[in-house]
Amino acid sequence: MKRFLVSGGILAFFVLVFLPQHSLCAPRAVPQGPVFDAGEIPQGKDLTHEFLLKNAGDEPLVFKARPC
Repeated sequence: MKRFLVSGGILAFFVLVFLPQHSLCAPRAVPQGPVFDAGEIPQGKDLTHEFLLKNAGDEPLVFKARPC
């Protein structure tokens, strides 16, 4: 009986940890090339760079701008 409870607990742990289906549906922003090396930038110069984001979830990914 003890062996059954231990193996059942281990099975339940793996199911709960490795099969969370609900988290796969949520929107998730994944950067395409998350590292950017700007090198040396002279003082006073502006720098711009675009990071591309991919929605890795099944739901729409919405960004909302907030004022500073």
